[in-house]
Amino acid sequence: MKLSDMIKICLQNLRRRKSRTLLTVLGVIVGCCAIVTMLSIGIGMQNSMELALAEMGDLTLIQVYSGGQNAKLNDEAIRKFENIPGVEVAIGKASLDNIGYELTAGERDRYQMNWANIVGFSKGSMEKFGLELVEGTFPREPFEVLAGEFAAYNLMDTQRPDGSNMIDRWSFMYTYDPELGYDTYNENAELPDPYLNLCGQEMTMQMYSYEDYEKKYEQKIKVTGVVKQDYNKDYATSEGFIFAVTDLQALQKMVFPTGNKKELTYNQIYVKTVDISKVEEVENDIKKLGYSTSSMESIRKPMQEEARQRQMMFGGLGAVSLFVAALGITNTMIMSISERTREIGVMKALGCYLGNIRATFLMEAGFIGLIGGIAGAAISYIISLVINLVSQKPDFSIVEGFGQWWQTLISVMLPESSPVSIVPLWLAGFAIVFSIVIGLGSGFYPANKAVHISALEAIKRE
Repeated sequence: MKLSDMIKICLQNLRRRKSRTLLTVLGVIVGCCAIVTMLSIGIGMQNSMELALAEMGDLTLIQVYSGGQNAKLNDEAIRKFENIPGVEVAIGKASLDNIGYELTAGERDRYQMNWANIVGFSKGSMEKFGLELVEGTFPREPFEVLAGEFAAYNLMDTQRPDGSNMIDRWSFMYTYDPELGYDTYNENAELPDPYLNLCGQEMTMQMYSYEDYEKKYEQKIKVTGVVKQDYNKDYATSEGFIFAVTDLQALQKMVFPTGNKKELTYNQIYVKTVDISKVEEVENDIKKLGYSTSSMESIRKPMQEEARQRQMMFGGLGAVSLFVAALGITNTMIMSISERTREIGVMKALGCYLGNIRATFLMEAGFIGLIGGIAGAAISYIISLVINLVSQKPDFSIVEGFGQWWQTLISVMLPESSPVSIVPLWLAGFAIVFSIVIGLGSGFYPANKAVHISALEAIKRE
């Protein structure tokens, strides 16, 4: 029997009992919708968890600390870390030790900064490290630096009267809530422009040792760019300045010409992995070298395990519905075989192979699973859309035209908008394939039963 003939017979038999076929397909649809919707909620919960963790900092970052005399934080350690599989870049961090400093800028040093967090990073690795520029460029020449996103607000205008010579950005970012009785953070607050834009400015850095306040050392620096605030990469990205480590070493030597160390060492080293999945493995390799580490993996992993357990629980609940649908397919196929016993006998008498007879009935069960799976996956998308619309409540009153209306509907399904339910393509594809497998599995017993019917008895049967 040709494949086209088997498909034709299969479709004819499904159309012959339309009501029964429709009810069986409906059972598969309900089961498919249940498992997809349940899993999509679990995926949505995991996505929300990852977004929350991402706001806390770069999840691919590992902070490495010294583990003793045999585990120094130096250039050799950086080379070791970068040779570990899965490491994208390792960057050392240093600071000025026992040195006080003041910074001035503008004409006749009009603007002064009495405090700033100054750190040094390995030169040439800042871009790979993931520092994001708000404006300007990365340093290329000696004593070119990056300023933190809000460092300019620490400038004091010496030509303004005391009490109004600085901009208190915190007063704009926190507002008093009379209902709560305390100040609340306003992430959408609009800050006034600082007195001076530091990007492109040349500043004077005056340094002194804490042992001798009178003796001052002066160094010109140039701010080539302003870096976006990221506390996970260092507080200096907010209100400080980022130097090249070699420049900090030169400043240290300038103030302490006889006490400078020959070997360049770091306070800590940041190791950035190529992917989140590599963090645990890389962290273990670093610990084996004798260093202490810290990362977001200790927080992320338990949360991920919890999300995975919830997904399995939700998936199990949905699978129960699909199992019930499988029983419906089995019942439908057994009834179909009972009604077509004579037809089976005729097929055997005409010399049809047993494999063809079995394949015909399996094909019917598979078609029921396929139709139910496709319809179930489509309806699941609609259910997911409704859930996200109800939870996010987008403002459709400002939507004009079909294009904006469609974009608004799509936006509530995007992972970055933290939807309650997410239906990725792989989940829809899995649901369809799983429905087909359930259909074939449910149809195996009835198909096998049809093969073992005696041809002579089947022909005699009315």
